[in-house]
Amino acid sequence: MTGTTGGASITQDVPYRALNGWWALLLAIPCLGLGALAFLGGGVLVLGRGGIGAPFLLVAAVATIAGIVLLAGLITLKPRQAAVLTLFGRYHGTIARDGFWWRNPLTAVAKVSLATEAQETKIITVNDLMGNPITIAAAAIWRVQDAARATFDVGSYRDFVSLQAEAALRNIASTRPYDHDEAENLGQGAGDAKRRLAEKATRVASLRADREAIHADLIAELGQRVAVAGVVVEDVRLTHLAYAPEIAGAMLKRQQAGAIIAARRQIVEGAVGIVRDTIARLERPEDGHPGIAFDDPGRASMAQNMLIMIVGDREATPVVSVGTRE
Repeated sequence: MTGTTGGASITQDVPYRALNGWWALLLAIPCLGLGALAFLGGGVLVLGRGGIGAPFLLVAAVATIAGIVLLAGLITLKPRQAAVLTLFGRYHGTIARDGFWWRNPLTAVAKVSLATEAQETKIITVNDLMGNPITIAAAAIWRVQDAARATFDVGSYRDFVSLQAEAALRNIASTRPYDHDEAENLGQGAGDAKRRLAEKATRVASLRADREAIHADLIAELGQRVAVAGVVVEDVRLTHLAYAPEIAGAMLKRQQAGAIIAARRQIVEGAVGIVRDTIARLERPEDGHPGIAFDDPGRASMAQNMLIMIVGDREATPVVSVGTRE
């Protein structure tokens, strides 16, 4: 059965009423046995008494043909397997239940696996939203839901899923930034077009940081593309993501620089807090002892030397100058 959607003909799965194969087998064996006995008996009678054996030969022919027809219609289906039947070039129905069945022996059978399958795309190179070349790959988990569509509406549903998975991956990767760092740290000298891209990039999920959102987008994108083949997408996961080799070194340096700056900022913020608390504690009376009274130059000198000791990469032995007010 076929329907029309948006001008395209779409095959609709129709269940085929197959008969129990064991009953057909039980009928076929007696028919073949009867045919053999009738043939032998008819042959003897023909040789001995002439035309008397002709009815026996007719019974033998009919019984043998019936047995062959019954055996020819038998079909075995494994679990998670379907059989699509065509009769003289027209779709005749689908057997989607595992077991031992009998169908019209004149129908042609195309078996389709309904089991869940995994397929990984090759590593492809594509430009992300910011124009940076990246290499990316994904693995899709899918299964055939409509065996008739998978058989008639596409040439090879496995090849179709493979091609559509790569197309969906390219589309998602080209409309998402690799990460948000470049967009958030865009320099003042960037042009208007670059700024518009950066603004758009900050509003969508990034490939590196927002994996769950990217996976959901890939499932929706690929599911829509392969629905025509009767395929359902259960999951899609990125298996590879990196900058292209030609810019990988520069991007690695940028990421390292960003990490160093973030670490330095955290160290400086902590050091400023330590210096402020230390000076405040020194100036505060405690346990009956008067606090140290710093003048402004002395407080600045104390803060400078403490910051050098805390923030510096090397061990320092500064001379701490404490200015007091007389």
